Amino acid sequence: MAHSANASRIGFRHLRFVLPALAIAVAAAAMASPAAASAMSIAFPSKTASVAGPGALVLVRCAGSVSGECAGTLTVEGLSESHSISYSVARGEQRSLVVPLGAERDFFTGIAAPRMRVVAETMQSTGSSVRSVRVLRFK
Repeated sequence: MAHSANASRIGFRHLRFVLPALAIAVAAAAMASPAAASAMSIAFPSKTASVAGPGALVLVRCAGSVSGECAGTLTVEGLSESHSISYSVARGEQRSLVVPLGAERDFFTGIAAPRMRVVAETMQSTGSSVRSVRVLRFK
């Protein structure tokens, strides 16, 4: 029997390569899951936004469990220039934010429900940010 090899010896030889890789994968998954679940972010609970007065009214909700608020920048894109505001919304709170449209407010007169991309950049306690994007219909 020229091919008789010790089965346990083959298994241990391969395990020394597999176990460290498996340990790294498990550790990375364990570290990523709580952070992703607890990150502060803005959600858009409605598919529509309103245009009233000089601005766009965008409904947002703050979600996450790291800090007591979502703070960052909300931007309406899709016009000749982007329009942004800074926001601070308490965790769990739902609020309409007003984004001034300036002279481009007239764009919405006579157009039936244009769609625009809305982007919320929420700052995290780590210094990074979470980006939430949604295309909303403006009425």
